[in-house]
Amino acid sequence: MENWLKMPKCQHITGTKCEFSLRAADIFTYTKFRVRAEKGKRTSSWNEVERFIPFQRAHIGPPGVRLEAEDKAIVVHISQPGEGGKMWAAETYNFKYQIVFWQKSSGVTQNVTTKYCIEKILKLSPETTYCLKVEAIHLSLGKQSNFSEVQCINTTSKRELLTLETNRLPVPENLEVDAQGESYVLSWDYASRNVSFRAEWLPRYLKSVPEGCSGPWRPVPACANVQTPRCVFPQNTTHTNTFFLRVQASCGNNTSFWSEEKLIDSQEYTVIRPPTVVITFTGESLLVNVSCQDSSSKCQGLTYEINFWEISSNTKRKVMQSSPEFTIMNLPPLTVYCVEARVYPFASQHRSSNFSNRVCEKTRAGNSPVIWAVTGLGILFFCALVFYAGKSILKDLSHVFSSPKPPPSIHELFSEPPSKNLLLLTPEEHTERCFIIESANLVTVAEENHAPEEDHRKYSFQTSQDSGNYSNEEEGTGSESSQGLRP
Repeated sequence: MENWLKMPKCQHITGTKCEFSLRAADIFTYTKFRVRAEKGKRTSSWNEVERFIPFQRAHIGPPGVRLEAEDKAIVVHISQPGEGGKMWAAETYNFKYQIVFWQKSSGVTQNVTTKYCIEKILKLSPETTYCLKVEAIHLSLGKQSNFSEVQCINTTSKRELLTLETNRLPVPENLEVDAQGESYVLSWDYASRNVSFRAEWLPRYLKSVPEGCSGPWRPVPACANVQTPRCVFPQNTTHTNTFFLRVQASCGNNTSFWSEEKLIDSQEYTVIRPPTVVITFTGESLLVNVSCQDSSSKCQGLTYEINFWEISSNTKRKVMQSSPEFTIMNLPPLTVYCVEARVYPFASQHRSSNFSNRVCEKTRAGNSPVIWAVTGLGILFFCALVFYAGKSILKDLSHVFSSPKPPPSIHELFSEPPSKNLLLLTPEEHTERCFIIESANLVTVAEENHAPEEDHRKYSFQTSQDSGNYSNEEEGTGSESSQGLRP
């Protein structure tokens, strides 16, 4: 069952609108509302609206504005929308403010955007009426408030300047800050002499919160009662990275208005020692590693710059990046290159460390792409030869060792008698037979066997006169012929 709560400021009202506040816990949770009409004892049915988160639907009211005139300047004091309420109490850093101002006589507007609760508009015309209005912008929600009511104020008149001349001194102008070792150098412009100066600082974050707008500025001890428009103070005087500085002139009881408030980001003025450089060559590439030599806090968020050149040439090439590791490619072989480096603090491209000592080294030989290509092809060809040779050897070995039984031809050879084996292993026997017919009844046969380990044999019969006839027949028919010639 839903637990409906009555809204004290929205009971028995005669209009169709009411204003109310919620508990802090209810601002960021889904909430439903319902309304009904009443007349005497008669009531209508409840009309409910779809639930929503009040913080997302809330209307941003106009900021509070208070003006203060100074010498050719207007100081604008801004209070957060809904000041004292719960809706925007935790949204201080989510607001920025747009100030629209103009000379009342001309109507030409100018804009100033700020996130601080005090903003000084400088370099205005004296004895002039200026009007302005302010709107608040919520950065996360993207919502804008209505403009505040228009307010007008006169800058200090010339008559007032003459009246105050004995009491008010000119304002120091054009504040500048530089770094000198571990110190800041603060300087400003001032024409008068025989005056002394003092400087104060304020953490930046205090200018964004209401309690800090009128909060205590802190003195800079080294810049108290200085006689020149310049002072030097240690960087550890301020314990924050971002802060404001302002200067005031004084002479006896007479003082000037405070100068403009100069915002200082310490990282822009941090002095860093030169880095160290290590270079190596890999093939045709130059690898450069830059190392910061300061404390870890100073070495964060750096930008790195290197210059490199051939030692035979003074033409330097510059490379900048956020990484300390550089790779320079496609360099010619056997060439001496030199490298130097420096670093820039975060958010500053105008202040840097000094350059490191230069480091030189020669590129390696044999870095030509053609040589690499030929070498690669040679390796591939050699690998292919090894592969196919190995494959062939493995094939033969697998054939030999796949079965213990010898091949059929060898098996048949060893299964036959020894004598046959010997005949198979001896060379082919050559035999020649000659028949000499000496007479009709006598025949001489000479047989030569050119067989190993046998002597030549000759057979002689009774000779007679040569008739001049002879016969030479093939071995296959020799036996038949001899038998036919015998008596």
